Amino acid sequence: MAQPPPLPPAGKNLRLARWLNLALPGAGLFYLGRRRLGAALAVPFLACFFAAFSLFLVSYGRYLSLTIGGDILEAGRLEKIGEVFPRVWLAGLAIAGVLIQLCSMALFERAKKQAAKGNNA
Repeated sequence: MAQPPPLPPAGKNLRLARWLNLALPGAGLFYLGRRRLGAALAVPFLACFFAAFSLFLVSYGRYLSLTIGGDILEAGRLEKIGEVFPRVWLAGLAIAGVLIQLCSMALFERAKKQAAKGNNA
């Protein structure tokens, strides 16, 4: 059987770990010594965040060029504005980020319970 990950040292602050985990999924686990698990959650979350942010910036640039660059009512420009933002991609990336955050919170609670059991024993 595989050995369970080591318990956090007694000097680790669980409140700080919780806030780190809330700010960036996996950061609290990384702080508690579960580095692989923390990185496995943080990297995809950051990828989703930066992909959504990049899509938004590119789409906003297209929006600005359509609205500022000439008469908005000519030859289908108004219809193009409605198609500028890739709503499905943005929603999908947001949902993926929320799911990663929920997984991170559940795994953090599990790690916290294991730490409490280890300190009691």
